[in-house]
Formats: sequence, C-alpha cells, structure tokens
Amino acid sequence: MFNITDKAKVYMADLFAQQDEKDLGLKVDIEKAGTPAATVIFNFCFPKELSKTYQKFEYKGFDVYINKLNFVYLKDSEVALKDSSVGKKLIITAPNAKGEEPKEDAPLEEKIKYVIAADITPGLASHGGFVELVGITKQIDVILNFGGGCQGCSSVKSTLEQGVEAQLKARFPEIKSVRDVTNHANTDNAYM
Repeated sequence: MFNITDKAKVYMADLFAQQDEKDLGLKVDIEKAGTPAATVIFNFCFPKELSKTYQKFEYKGFDVYINKLNFVYLKDSEVALKDSSVGKKLIITAPNAKGEEPKEDAPLEEKIKYVIAADITPGLASHGGFVELVGITKQIDVILNFGGGCQGCSSVKSTLEQGVEAQLKARFPEIKSVRDVTNHANTDNAYM
C-alpha cells in the first residue's frame, strides 16, 4: 500500500533522531482525498493525540501513522528521497490520491463538482479564490457560490461568464445557465 524506499527510510530515521521529542511519529494525511485538489501531507505528530482511525506502521527509527480512511487513496504510493539543487527532499508519488474522474453515466452534479475542482478552481486559486457548486435546478441551471479572492471582486462577472460558465457549458451542453448567488457586497478578501 505505502512503500518507503530504503534511502528515504534512512533519511527519515535520521530526521527523527535529530528531534528533541522522543515520542514523535510521522502522520500522513490527504487533504481533499479523492478530488483533483488532493494533497498528501507529512507532519510530525504525537501518537497519543491521534484518533483511533490512524494505524501505526513501524520502521527502524520512526513510526508512521496513516488514517485508515485514506488507505484506498494511498494504494500504490511511494516515498522516495531525491537530490535537488537545495539538498535532499522527500517526494511522494500517490497515483490514487486524486481519485478518478466520474464516469459518463455519473450524476451531473458529481461531474460538475469534478470539473470545478480539476479545471476551474486551480485558476481561481492563483488569485486566492474558489467557486463551489450550490446546486442544480430542475431546469438545469447551475447555481454557484464564489469565495476567497473572488467574493466581491470587480472581475467576478467576467470570470463567471467568460471562464466558469464557458467551461461548464462546453463540457455539459445540457446546462441552461450558470448563476452566481454570492454576496459580493463583502469585499474584505476581494482580489480586485
């Protein structure tokens, strides 16, 4: 399920040996598991503070704790040690972390959420923004809510019409309209 190369094991054991705390473990989590925005995260942890959903894996010089709910996403994953221009760094390859694109016969809501996460949100994130699906009406109107740098942004109308709506309608021609229900009066985090 979760492989650590021999070089990475030695490197990690050395990192743990350098710590003042002797009860530390390595917690492996996945933020937004199963979505295109999934990210695998390593953190030092105190095992006694972890929930019972974490399983312990023992290695020479350190222990790894992985949430059992993430096992499916970490299948075939590997941690390796790579040399970079600034020294050595751990690289994780987790081919199943992001899940799979919904199948053709999946519900429209599921497919739209995937496209938003995979194709639309990364572009908005460059400005600190995001968009989320609120719902789909019976008439196939897509209802969205913008947040972060997009909420209250003076460019949100063009972002909606020329970006989000255009992409969604190109992928899903059955969509009649795309509507924004965001309260744009709040401009505290607006990009522009």
